[in-house]
Amino acid sequence: MADTELVPRMSAEDAHEFRLGLAKTLPVVLGVVPFGLAYGALAVQAGLTVGETLLMSLVVFAGASQFMAVGMFASGIGGLTIVASTFLINVRHLVMGLSISPYLSETKPGWQRMLAFGMVDESYLTTITHYREQGESQGNPHFLLASGLLMYGVWFTASLVGALVGTSISDPLKWGLDFAMPATFLTMLLPQVVSRRLLAVVAVAGCAAVTAFVLVPGKWYIIIAVVLGTLTGVLMETARGEKASR
Repeated sequence: MADTELVPRMSAEDAHEFRLGLAKTLPVVLGVVPFGLAYGALAVQAGLTVGETLLMSLVVFAGASQFMAVGMFASGIGGLTIVASTFLINVRHLVMGLSISPYLSETKPGWQRMLAFGMVDESYLTTITHYREQGESQGNPHFLLASGLLMYGVWFTASLVGALVGTSISDPLKWGLDFAMPATFLTMLLPQVVSRRLLAVVAVAGCAAVTAFVLVPGKWYIIIAVVLGTLTGVLMETARGEKASR
């Protein structure tokens, strides 16, 4: 029975980690609100009903993918193409999952699947930063649970408000709402660059993403940036290990 339990009983430590997850994610949520408003407005303007707009936020729960899907829907692109494109843009979640999985290796499988659904870029970065600061091999899953739940609730609410007022906004992107998410990512990313190796990885991945975005059609720039950034980190780590062993 315990193995199938989705949400384990919360101890005092779990409750503390849950509150920490909410507190540390709260500043990041401010950047999600305008992004969700823009998505909701664009979705109804593209022809989706308010219900369809909210259903996508509940089931998909991926801002960048939802924006792309709405744009493709408005252009009359077929469903299979939309599904394939959203899969491509979300490949980064595989890398995110691999990096955070060692901290949750002792968490029950059913709970891992639930946490994986609620893990988005913001909750991932907030959580893995917290785990690394603790300096322990295992992280408390209640932190990620709180972070994901807060992001989920705010994203749904912002989508709802955007969908309800969407018809009264001619072009939500002209207000710069779509820039809120990249700005949030930058404020989260920059404090993580604490070494030359990480700076090199970020620089290579960033340059690769921009170059591929300009030269390569579709969403391949995401995969190209991930691959080249990862290779840069691996090569530099290998070189450092060989130098230390001499």
